[in-house]
Amino acid sequence: MTSSETGAAAAATDGDALSEETTLRLVRTFDAPIAMVFDAWTVPEQIVQWWGPEGCHVPEYRIDAQAGGAWRTVMRGPDSDHIVSGVFHEVSPPDRVVFSWAWETDGERGHETVVSIDLREVGGRTELTLTQREFETKDSCEQHSFGWNSSFDCLDAYLAKE
Repeated sequence: MTSSETGAAAAATDGDALSEETTLRLVRTFDAPIAMVFDAWTVPEQIVQWWGPEGCHVPEYRIDAQAGGAWRTVMRGPDSDHIVSGVFHEVSPPDRVVFSWAWETDGERGHETVVSIDLREVGGRTELTLTQREFETKDSCEQHSFGWNSSFDCLDAYLAKE
């Protein structure tokens, strides 16, 4: 499967310079039907097959993919574990998922952002737009861009096998 259209940080709706620097917007097209891409974001057994940057796997997870449901994953990389958790704010088949996101360090949750996944069918393929809002810094926003793009490569490979 091929994917395309990887974006970069984009302006927030208010046009505020700080919001532009602390909002991430990525667009990627997957060669898979919208229902398959939606399920890859909402079915726990599917999420853990591709979740995390390349080189990571998910040995521990708890995912309740419904509005108000909590989620937590441990992404194990070659050198360390990375724990992230949040709550699903919206799960609207077949085209929208919104959840909070915060890294955990020593059992404490850090700064929380909100991730929106919007899906759109385009000629039998699925265009995915990820928007992650309210990072503390521009640097953090840019680091997440790298992580999400790598995760999208993993998602693309997972969808190709299905």
